[in-house]
Amino acid sequence: MSDEEIAAFAARGLKVNKEPKFQGYEPEIKAFEEAIRQTNERNSEFVVVCGDMVNDNESTEERDEVIRIAGQLDENIPIYWIAGNHDVANDAVVPTPDSVASYRKHWGDDYYSFQHGDASFIAINTSLMDQPEHVGDDLDSQMRFLKAELKAAKKRDSSQIIVFTHYPLFLSSADEEDTYFSVRKAQRMPVIELLKEYGVSAVFAGHWHRNNYAEDDGMLMVATGAVGYPLGDDDSGYRVVDVSDDQISHNYYEFGFR
Repeated sequence: MSDEEIAAFAARGLKVNKEPKFQGYEPEIKAFEEAIRQTNERNSEFVVVCGDMVNDNESTEERDEVIRIAGQLDENIPIYWIAGNHDVANDAVVPTPDSVASYRKHWGDDYYSFQHGDASFIAINTSLMDQPEHVGDDLDSQMRFLKAELKAAKKRDSSQIIVFTHYPLFLSSADEEDTYFSVRKAQRMPVIELLKEYGVSAVFAGHWHRNNYAEDDGMLMVATGAVGYPLGDDDSGYRVVDVSDDQISHNYYEFGFR
């Protein structure tokens, strides 16, 4: 990568270093396998991958490699996939009915919920929210789902309600101006108001390839750096989240080799 390209990334708030040339997926394979190894060692309750499992959603080779490595996870540890823009849009930006259907065929539901202990967890597809022009029906369906799941979580008196996304809903404040790195304001605000109405404790996201911490009226908005190539000051790594009845704590762990 040239100095000019590195400077262009820096102008967008992204840190890119000059790296030795390589072919294939060797650095990503090394990082993902290390993440799985440490997860097994920690005996984690479950794993959530906050999107962009692949770079090219039409690449069978990339998808098969992700599934192969994920297969090294202890069989007693569930893994949950979150739809990223590279996973659910053929151009990595705008999803279509066909690209969403392809995602569901290969990865499963793009929005869903699950329970663990007394806590409720909800996964949503933020690409539908950010770029809804071709998938309005899917977005409407997701919004109905989200409201119903929030109501159900409140009714069962969940100790915590936590949401997983790919795009962060915001980077510094809920009413910030639009950027590529978070859901556009027109689509984000109704969702944020809904999450706050039902007492969501935290939203965990990916997308930015760097760690970022914000909150709105006590609702945490945490973006986690990438297992893959980092674009911030932190190395590649993963986040461990501990959830109790009255507290959510989390720490980021770097691999230390990139």
